[in-house]
Amino acid sequence: MTLWWLLACARPAEVRVAPPPEPPTGAPLFGFWGMNGYLTPDGLADVQERFGATVLQTATRHPEYAVQTLLPMARDAGFRVTLRLTGDHPRYTTPDGDFDLAAWKGMLDPWSGSGVEAFIDDGTLVGHMLLDDIHNFEGQDPDGAALDEMARYSHELFPDLMVFVRERATEMPEPPGGRYHHVDAVVHQYKASHGDVDRFVVVEGARAKALGVGVIAGLNIANGGDGSSGQPGWQEGRYAMSGAEILAYGSRLADEPGVLGLLAWEYDGEERWSDGSVGSAWFDQEAQRSALLGLSRRLVGATAVAPPGR
Repeated sequence: MTLWWLLACARPAEVRVAPPPEPPTGAPLFGFWGMNGYLTPDGLADVQERFGATVLQTATRHPEYAVQTLLPMARDAGFRVTLRLTGDHPRYTTPDGDFDLAAWKGMLDPWSGSGVEAFIDDGTLVGHMLLDDIHNFEGQDPDGAALDEMARYSHELFPDLMVFVRERATEMPEPPGGRYHHVDAVVHQYKASHGDVDRFVVVEGARAKALGVGVIAGLNIANGGDGSSGQPGWQEGRYAMSGAEILAYGSRLADEPGVLGLLAWEYDGEERWSDGSVGSAWFDQEAQRSALLGLSRRLVGATAVAPPGR
């Protein structure tokens, strides 16, 4: 049984009669998107020790890699994993640039019976990110009905796997009837340009409740600072968060009742930022590292999390 079980209770084929997800059993999870350069046994142990990370979000459309390499490595290191399983937009886009639901389902089908189920059962794989950048198709974006059908189909294949969308609640398309029946959670990825963090949490939380979805907190540490750090971010004209920003914004997000976890975008040991620096180097500095570790302790506690299945 996973830390985030209760999010993926059994559902009838058409309508989820359960209320929005309850807080997970045990502590919420804390970790990063990507982690390129650290997806090795030593790299995972390093990130876990220095930052208190307990979960990583990444993407692969290759079941063999996930089942034979990534998930066993994460399990041995004591990491949980959330995955985007269906590849990038071109793999489920029509010639006119519209989102193609049938093609998306076709990308998910090879995962059924691939062996990934064992890692869901032992608590290593705890989430499936249905889609990233839902408003970024050249033609028609997926609407609320499509997103809920994607979630329903994922639950049909993997009943015990939480499903979520990387979009904050106020930007989610409204589904028929006003509430999602199958989407478990959305990601509220905060950046300074969103304005006052207290208001952000209240407004987004209220909308998530109205839509019937849970909340995974997000923090845009690589591109979402207010400029006070002086560190150019991933994109030119934007700034990485300082340690003080990480702790101030992240603490408010982490303290919201019922939050399911916090994913920080991103910690990457290979990607170059707009000034030519490697992104992870900024967060390796003591002020940022201490702030991120502080968030982990706020969410997870000071005691290390035991590896799944042990």
